[in-house]
Amino acid sequence: MNDSLTISDFLQSVMNKEKELIKKYEIVRHGPTIGDMYEGLTSDLLNKAIFEGLDVRIASGKIKNKEGEFSNEIDCMIVEGEGERIPYTDKYIYDMTQVIAVLEIKKNLYIDNLIDSYNKMKKIYNLSDLDPELLNMRGFRDAFRHIVKAELPSYEEVQTSLDYNKQIIYHNLLIEEMLPVRIIFGYYGYKTEYALREAFFRYLSNNSNITGHSPAVFPDLIICDNSSLAKLDAMPYIGRIDEKGYWDFYGSSIHNPLLLLLEFIWTKLSYRYNLNSNIFGEDLEFESFHPYLKGKAHRMDDGTLGWEIRYQYIEKSNLSHEPSFIEWEPAELNEVEWFVVNWLCMYGELNINKPGFRNWLDEKTVTLETMIEGLTQKNLIAFNNDQITLLTDQCQVVTLNGKWYAAENKSGRLTNWINKIMNNRE
Repeated sequence: MNDSLTISDFLQSVMNKEKELIKKYEIVRHGPTIGDMYEGLTSDLLNKAIFEGLDVRIASGKIKNKEGEFSNEIDCMIVEGEGERIPYTDKYIYDMTQVIAVLEIKKNLYIDNLIDSYNKMKKIYNLSDLDPELLNMRGFRDAFRHIVKAELPSYEEVQTSLDYNKQIIYHNLLIEEMLPVRIIFGYYGYKTEYALREAFFRYLSNNSNITGHSPAVFPDLIICDNSSLAKLDAMPYIGRIDEKGYWDFYGSSIHNPLLLLLEFIWTKLSYRYNLNSNIFGEDLEFESFHPYLKGKAHRMDDGTLGWEIRYQYIEKSNLSHEPSFIEWEPAELNEVEWFVVNWLCMYGELNINKPGFRNWLDEKTVTLETMIEGLTQKNLIAFNNDQITLLTDQCQVVTLNGKWYAAENKSGRLTNWINKIMNNRE
């Protein structure tokens, strides 16, 4: 079990206890005061989840961009460094470059409050300073690799090395990396995952928001009681691109919502401060999601670029169970894949026109296309201009129980998996 799961369970128990305490004081029947109590509870929970030793704190107030424009009042934000205190209040003004995460807090999250919160998060998107100096290249590169299954090209090479759809995904992920994490947190509201999915989709479709908008506009996480909608942009959760080019960029879940919240915030902090990946524990299981929204780059009737976004309807009965935790394991390799990955680990690249290589594949009765497709789907290689290269930073190959395995091991995940297998033998 990873550390975020352990801490999220602790925070969940604290939150449940404090929610009961707040109920006793709701007799004041004063909306702003009740709202303040839930915002205070959220700040307290976040303070328990933020790592010591970082110049990071929890604040409320407003955000300012380099153009001097201001956000709406922010209920709760995770920020870096000192802000400008608003006189005679406990609220602060922070520059957008200092903002790590923004939370909009609601006691009850039904459609009116959901729309209000969504629009406030869109304003954060519109307000953001998309300054290349704010870009964490390591985070951007990892996200692109996981989603597109290709090596991150330079900005100048994007149009020549990627098809149109992947170009737009590239720019979407670029924007996402420079934005703060945006979370809508509703303590109560829709009682089921199905109800939350349907309500948000109806709003989007009725207001023509379902087509044209980039996935980057959507909040990273919407929590409503025990249900959540989450961005799958590999920061941290990964949505696949299907064979028709549609990217599963939004999913739903009834996993512990505080677990999801921690994963989003900790991922942002880990890249920003280059934190050791052991903050995520062994990292040998991860949350799965029910598919919700998928999108593909689309040229609008007026010639502008946009997104074709589709709702993936799921029957209520099929949403009645919690998506499982998926046990991580490295990619299992066949003999040809094992040879190719070993070669890449030693030499860094392999040209498919290398003398004898095609003949060797023929002898093994394996086509070049099959080999490349297999290793690409296993997130191990990129293929471009006749060159095969590793899609990892620290790929390692191991033999266990007579089988070959390979995986990225820069976080120590492969080592943790081997240790778990060996410990289970004892």
